[in-house]
Amino acid sequence: MRVALVYIPSKAPEALVAVAKAMARALEAAGHSVDLAEARPDETPRLTGYEYVIIGTESATLMGKIPDRVARFLAQAGMISGKRSMAFLRKGGLRPEKALSRLMKAMEAEGMVVNCAELIANEAAAAAVAREAPIERY
Repeated sequence: MRVALVYIPSKAPEALVAVAKAMARALEAAGHSVDLAEARPDETPRLTGYEYVIIGTESATLMGKIPDRVARFLAQAGMISGKRSMAFLRKGGLRPEKALSRLMKAMEAEGMVVNCAELIANEAAAAAVAREAPIERY
């Protein structure tokens, strides 16, 4: 299956990149074709041609706010309404559950179907989550 894994860093891009790469390796080992990309402010990856989309970020504040770029990126990512997707948040801050909920709401506001959402602490947890992700054809 063709999978887009997009990460949107906030304050610690190295840690988020490591988590995203671990997920990508695990998904490729499972036989999926994975395109890993950072959502940069000056360019937006188009997600229209992918069968499954994974969006990851980290909390921008201690209280669970996500980066403002998330909503802007999703609004410009192409035809994503109805796409099955997964949300993940690199653990950090005092309220990571709140940040994950905000990420899911931003994705669902664009019409994405979020069928999996996870808080991820490290690379090992990222690989385990990716192996268990509900990525399958319907």
